[in-house]
Amino acid sequence: MKIGIQTWGSTGDVNPFIALAAGLAAAGHAVTLAITSAERRDFAPTGARLGFRVVQAGYIGESEEALNDLGRELFEISNPVTQLATIFERMFDPGVAAMYAAARALCAEHELIIAHFIVHPAQLAAEQAGKPYVTVALNQGGIPTRLAPPSPLPDLGGWGNALLWKLAGRMIDSMVLPSVNRLRGEQGRPPLNSYRQVWESPACNLIAVSRELCPRYADWEPYHQVCGYFDLPQAASDWRMPDDLARFLAQGEAPVFIGFGSMIGLTRPNADLDAATRLMLESARLAGCRAIVQSHWDVVAAMPEDARVFRLTSAPHTQLFPRCAAIVHHGGAGTTQTALLCGRPSVVVAHATDQYFWGDKLRRLGVAPAVIKRRKATPAKLAAAIRKVLSTPAMRARAEEAGRKLQAEDGVSEAVRIIEQRFGAER
Repeated sequence: MKIGIQTWGSTGDVNPFIALAAGLAAAGHAVTLAITSAERRDFAPTGARLGFRVVQAGYIGESEEALNDLGRELFEISNPVTQLATIFERMFDPGVAAMYAAARALCAEHELIIAHFIVHPAQLAAEQAGKPYVTVALNQGGIPTRLAPPSPLPDLGGWGNALLWKLAGRMIDSMVLPSVNRLRGEQGRPPLNSYRQVWESPACNLIAVSRELCPRYADWEPYHQVCGYFDLPQAASDWRMPDDLARFLAQGEAPVFIGFGSMIGLTRPNADLDAATRLMLESARLAGCRAIVQSHWDVVAAMPEDARVFRLTSAPHTQLFPRCAAIVHHGGAGTTQTALLCGRPSVVVAHATDQYFWGDKLRRLGVAPAVIKRRKATPAKLAAAIRKVLSTPAMRARAEEAGRKLQAEDGVSEAVRIIEQRFGAER
């Protein structure tokens, strides 16, 4: 079957779709993945290695510098709802035309369209072309249920939760629908009246989240399918552990990994990068632990050396996290689930939007302390959280138990099975 896939966002939004595309290609389908990414990198070689075609559908932000400036503004906004509105207005909407053009091209060449749940241009293009359409949700934070409140609000029971979801829905509608209906109006299509008409395909909504973090609620519609985390295959990377990192790991107790992923900022000298790197280094020093600190070390300002800290530029998390005692991260969906997959407790320093959601999920699961907001993070606060995790054996035990459960899941294989079953996909 010819399958077109489309995604938008940072690494955490791209990698799950690379994993899904690879799984479908390995199952014998002809796959094209259209990417609108924050990173100015070429994903085509990765696609070629894994058996599918990649097309670039523009980038997020007019330049890396502009994107970094916007990131700084987001960190200074205290309300995650306001952050989300800013992301849609300043980061998503400027790329709608390029995404729509890519979606039209996918629909012209493919029999089935699969897209990141917020990529409404793909939904519209599939509707116009009469092609079956599947959404992929990277978190369940917008799917109402009477059995749980919108995170992180308190559980008020059935009627109370329903009311909270109604209020949350109105807020999401106010942020999402203007962009959706603007494009629909330009294409002569009637307006939609709920974000759920975009974010959830009634044909099939694949939820790429572990069941440990996303149980399937009994009152959800049958089209919601909790698959499990879409983890990248080993073939996605040809990384081999450097000798100096191997020596560091062998020389003492397991270190704490500290890194903020794509939230670290530009890969060129700048004050924000230096500040984030100092925060991580000083936190490790105050916590009194060995640490692996990930940053753009080639361009970071000169900082004091510390024999207890290994300076890492990049490494596949699935190969590194099992060697660590705990994971300090930004709370992205991918890093959150990889830490849990590897059976390691977390400390979440949330920078924006759904990172608070994931941090709260880990706290409720008992594998992380309370979320630290990036704009309020200090070395002392972060060091205290690290010490708490390292001195709480029960937290480590719960993380290891959750890890065993995640390792028994295979989100990509489950998604491929559902797609083939529901759409009669011929290999």
